[in-house]
Amino acid sequence: MAFRLSDTAREYFDNIEETSSTGEFDTKWDQYYFAAMVGIKARDREVTDDEPTADPFVEGVIEDYQDQKFEIYAALITAEIDRQNIPQDAEDEIRELMLSILDSSDPTQLSDYGKQLLNCYAERGHKRLRDAGPAPTEFDEFIRKYHKVLEQA
Repeated sequence: MAFRLSDTAREYFDNIEETSSTGEFDTKWDQYYFAAMVGIKARDREVTDDEPTADPFVEGVIEDYQDQKFEIYAALITAEIDRQNIPQDAEDEIRELMLSILDSSDPTQLSDYGKQLLNCYAERGHKRLRDAGPAPTEFDEFIRKYHKVLEQA
């Protein structure tokens, strides 16, 4: 299991890069991160059966995000606790959820299920960005739109 963006999501971000004169995404992982954070903040994801099936864009967390990956994973776990309505004092349920999402033997530190969940959050995040109005043609427009969508999530 790896990190995936749907073909539609890739096209959305690629179109911004192709038309922008004000900057670009450094990596595909940046695009994935933007989309995933919108989905996570909104507590909105695709059902796991609808995980994107496009070829993975990367197998692991890139070096630029190594220091932040556990913050991303904590946000993912918190979103799932909220989505599943697990009470904050239900330690055993939270522990089980964490064990199903994390895997210390995997280079990413996520289980296949954890990667699947993150992919599903990224897919819904992309859809929220896409549905929030016309696609930006400039990178700086995208950043402004991203912040607006994130605030409303």
